[in-house]
Amino acid sequence: MNIDRRFRPCLFFPLGLFLLTSCSPLKSSPHDEKHQLELTLHEVQTNIDDLRHDINCFQTELQILDGRIKYNENALSVLKQQDLEKQQAKLELLSAQLQSLEKRFSTSEKNRESTTQEFQQLTTHAHDTSEALTQFKNRIEELEKELIAGQRRFEELGKLKGNIETLAKSLRSSEQYKLYKVRPGDSLEKIAKLHKTGVDKIKKANGLEFDLIVVGQELKIPTE
Repeated sequence: MNIDRRFRPCLFFPLGLFLLTSCSPLKSSPHDEKHQLELTLHEVQTNIDDLRHDINCFQTELQILDGRIKYNENALSVLKQQDLEKQQAKLELLSAQLQSLEKRFSTSEKNRESTTQEFQQLTTHAHDTSEALTQFKNRIEELEKELIAGQRRFEELGKLKGNIETLAKSLRSSEQYKLYKVRPGDSLEKIAKLHKTGVDKIKKANGLEFDLIVVGQELKIPTE
C-alpha cells in the first residue's frame, strides 16, 4: 500500500515519538539505544525534509494555482470588458437606429399631416371647383338659352329686315324701276329702245359692267 509523501509525517513522526517515549520491555545496551535514537532522529529528520519538500511543492502549486486564478481573472476581466464594449457598441447602434427610426417616423408623421392638410385643401378646392363648374355650367346653359333666344330674335329681325328691304325695294322699284325678264333675242340696246331709256342707265341700275345679258335674267328698267 503506497502512502502519499505529504501524509508521511503524520504517520512516522508520532511513531518516532512513541519510540522515544515508550518503555521497551526488553533491555538494550547504551550503544543500541544510541543507534536506535539516531535512526529515529534520522527518520524524523527525513520526515521533516519530506514535509518541507511537500510544503514547498504545495506552495509552488499554490503559486501556480494563484497565477492561473489571476490569469483567469484577467482573461475573464478582458472578456467582460470586450463583451461590455460589444454590448455598448450594440446599444449605441440600437440607439442610433432608434433615433433614425424616430426621425423617420417624425418626418413621416409630418408628411402625413402635410398630406392630410393638402388632401383636405384639395378636397375643399375640388368641392369649390365642382360648385363653380356647376354654376358655370348652369350659366352656360342660361347663356345658350339666351343665345338661342337671341338668335331666334336675330333671325326674326333678319326676316323683318329682309321683308322691310324687300318692301323698300318694291317701293323704290315701283317708283323708279320696273322689272323686265330677258327674252331670247334681247340685248341691252333693244331693251333700252323698247322702254325709251339708255343702255348706261340700265347697266347702272343693275350694276353691270358689260353689255352681256342672259335669257331669264331680271333687269331693273329705270322709269325716269
